[in-house]
Amino acid sequence: MDTNPFRSARRPTPSGPSPSPGVRARATRWLETCLEGQTWWYRAPLWLGLAWIFRRYQTEFQYASIFSGITLAFHEMGHAALVWFGNDLLTTAGGTLAQLMVPIGAAVYLLVKQRDPFGATFGTFWLGTALVDAGIYASDARAQTLPLVSPFGPVDATSHDWTVMLMRVERLTWDQAIGGALQDAGMAAMALSLATGAWMLWRMARSKGSGGG
Repeated sequence: MDTNPFRSARRPTPSGPSPSPGVRARATRWLETCLEGQTWWYRAPLWLGLAWIFRRYQTEFQYASIFSGITLAFHEMGHAALVWFGNDLLTTAGGTLAQLMVPIGAAVYLLVKQRDPFGATFGTFWLGTALVDAGIYASDARAQTLPLVSPFGPVDATSHDWTVMLMRVERLTWDQAIGGALQDAGMAAMALSLATGAWMLWRMARSKGSGGG
């Protein structure tokens, strides 16, 4: 009998199931399952179109993309939807909230319900353009040089959403900082969506049976 207290006992090898993979591993496997067999070549033109739009945002101030009109429509719908709560500040903020939440909702729907991660990158890109538009609007809170559009009546100095919101919280002088942060976030979202979309196209091209999905 070995009585040496300093000798390590040999532990038996666990016979139970191995630990479950982490969240990251499961997410990666799920993503690869969604991309398996998907066709990359007819999605590539969409990616190239978004890349071209991103380049225009980089080189042209206040560039109005094909997303801008859609974003404006949801912006105005946000005002209309929240006016029923009877809170002026919430109604004013409703435009910006709607133009950001709708692209987020579209991306989540495509990712979770449709199991279309590449489509979700399209929603993320749309969110990026909406953030840039919101940033340009916020930066204009003091200057009020942007032409305003409102289906709810005449446009005057109190029609500028960000002027009203920032004055209510006594932070009107923060308009440039907030606007710049929103624009930076928007450009980052667009860049991330393009990088992720390019990786997905590469995975589709490598997967077996990618020519017919």
